[in-house]
Amino acid sequence: MNSREAADRVREWLQSERLEARDVVDQQAMLHLHVRYPPTKQGHLFNVVIPKNRDLILIYSVTRVDDGQQNEMTEQSSGESGDWERWLHDTRIHLTQADLDWVLHVGKKQNDVPGPLQAFNLSRPIWFDGLTQNEFM
Repeated sequence: MNSREAADRVREWLQSERLEARDVVDQQAMLHLHVRYPPTKQGHLFNVVIPKNRDLILIYSVTRVDDGQQNEMTEQSSGESGDWERWLHDTRIHLTQADLDWVLHVGKKQNDVPGPLQAFNLSRPIWFDGLTQNEFM
């Protein structure tokens, strides 16, 4: 399968599931779509990208943590010693066990305690030789 065939299949699969896909201008990608799932106002926006000169499709999401939640995390970190660091550590362990790539964006340390979670990125590459509708969806 080449990138053109992969792009055509992805568009067909999204259409068959009645998911709206918006094209994104991206000079570094052969295909870049924004897809909302579930397809409601509360749905999450996913990027579906086939980078140029790569034999893979990348599905990723970036989520920012709102100020209210960050304030709660800051309060939690000032409470019981080590609870916040344990939560961060456990979260990293669980993400490492998942079938995805991830990045946690944590605020600057204050008094040797990591700052609140500010954002997180989750991504999943699928190489063309393993690209099926089941794997993609």
